[in-house]
Amino acid sequence: MRPSFIAALCASLVFAAPALAEPTKVDVRVLARGAKFMGGYTAPVRVVMTDADTGEVLARGLTAGTTGDTGKIMGGSSTGSGTLSSDDSAAFRATLDIDHPRRVTLSVTGPLSQPQATTTATSTQWILPGRHLTAGDGWRMELPGLIVDLATPVAYQVVARGASVPVRAGVTMLCGCPISADGPWRLADTEVEAYLTVDGGAPRRYAMTYDPADSLFSVDVPTDVAGVHELEIRAWMGPGNNAGIARSAFFVR
Repeated sequence: MRPSFIAALCASLVFAAPALAEPTKVDVRVLARGAKFMGGYTAPVRVVMTDADTGEVLARGLTAGTTGDTGKIMGGSSTGSGTLSSDDSAAFRATLDIDHPRRVTLSVTGPLSQPQATTTATSTQWILPGRHLTAGDGWRMELPGLIVDLATPVAYQVVARGASVPVRAGVTMLCGCPISADGPWRLADTEVEAYLTVDGGAPRRYAMTYDPADSLFSVDVPTDVAGVHELEIRAWMGPGNNAGIARSAFFVR
């Protein structure tokens, strides 16, 4: 066999050999808009990474960790390029074995512990084999909204006509961070209202006030007519364009 033929054969085998997959690390962190990181059992986020061209699921899981350092996060910009996370800040970490550049779509959904406040955000970018997405905050995402948790009345409670019904609701940032008069998430920026509809009629609006003793927004609504009373709590925080909703219903007889 001629040497030139052997050399050509070896060259063809080299070029025909499949590319080896390279472990590529990706860190995902999710911020509540205007607040802190989301993770742990308080406000976990579901993370799914898929190939944008084929739909193949490359990684999935939940964020885990703390909400992070308040001073570091609130002293920076949640939309800037500076690093806001600390070592213990909530994250989802994955290692992708890829042998060629992948256009990856990241989908984050949360907070899973509060279904009425759950929302989803997506983003797409190229990931190169062996080029880790771990610098700074890694692949950082943001979820908008507020958690509105209705404490009273109990769903489908029966109330006597003419009685006042106490409406109580808690409102926090998506990370579970509290709203207060003098904290970083200000009460003065927050509006909470109750909308009451009776038997599908026009809603009546009631402003709710904050009680620092139990950290709840409250109002007492009258029940001057019998019927199905549908209740909707709307919360709004203007500086961050954050909104939240909670709904329930009760009967008046």
